[in-house]
Parts: sequence; structure tokens; C-alpha cells
Amino acid sequence: MGEKSIAMSKTVEINGVLFSHSDISTVIDHFYGRVQRDPILQVPFKSVEDWPEHVKNITHFWWIKFGGSAYMFSQYNPVPKHFFAGFSRDLLKRWLLIFHETLHAHLTSDQAALWIAISTSMGESLAIKNDHYKMIHESQIGSG
Repeated sequence: MGEKSIAMSKTVEINGVLFSHSDISTVIDHFYGRVQRDPILQVPFKSVEDWPEHVKNITHFWWIKFGGSAYMFSQYNPVPKHFFAGFSRDLLKRWLLIFHETLHAHLTSDQAALWIAISTSMGESLAIKNDHYKMIHESQIGSG
């Protein structure tokens, strides 16, 4: 069995809540399907050129975030990506609303509650980092 198959056949446990790779993959696939059809979120996400690859990368991101073993190489720096895509706190609210609805639709209540807490915290952290990145970027443009 290859490394990818081994990694994906396992489950991860966070605070006593189990997630399979399939749980994560299902949520991410359905969520980004909704993003592509959402009149508000489809605008900043127009920069995604390869949706299947994006879904695969974000599934891997969450798998690792939840404690799973890496099964593909990826370096992901979300702050500049989101900044240049037009990220804002209003878009974050919309993103979280749809993401949380997707979690409730595809997971147990314990899984959804835990992932909601994690994604909300990460979203706020990203918003703070984005604000800081914006301040630095604008000061560099203003002084250049």
C-alpha cells in the first residue's frame, strides 16, 4: 500500500473527536462546490485556476491541521494569497457561514462543533494577519 493510501485510510482524533480523511475530503469538496456557485464568494475565488487541485490541497491542509500525516508536498502561505484575492472580514463572515452549514450537513454534531471552533479561530487569526499585511503593503506602496 502506498504512503498516500496509508495516510488516507487512518483517522485522526482531536479532543476525543474522530475524523477520517473521507470526512475531511467530503466537507471540502462540498464546500468549494458551494463557493463556486455563491455570488459573493465566487468573486475572490476566481483566482483559483484548478478547482480539483485546490480541493486536494485544502483537504491535505485540514488533514495535517487535524494531526494526520502529510502525504503530499505543499507549502501554503495563506496571508498573501488571501490578501491579493481581496480578503475582507465581510468575506470571512460569508465564508464561515457557508463552511459551517457544510459542516453541519456532512458531519456528526461533535465533529461539526469542533471544526466550527477551529475554523472560526483560524479565520479570526487570518483576519488579524491580513490587516497587518495590508498595513505593511500600503506603507511600502506609499513610500515607494
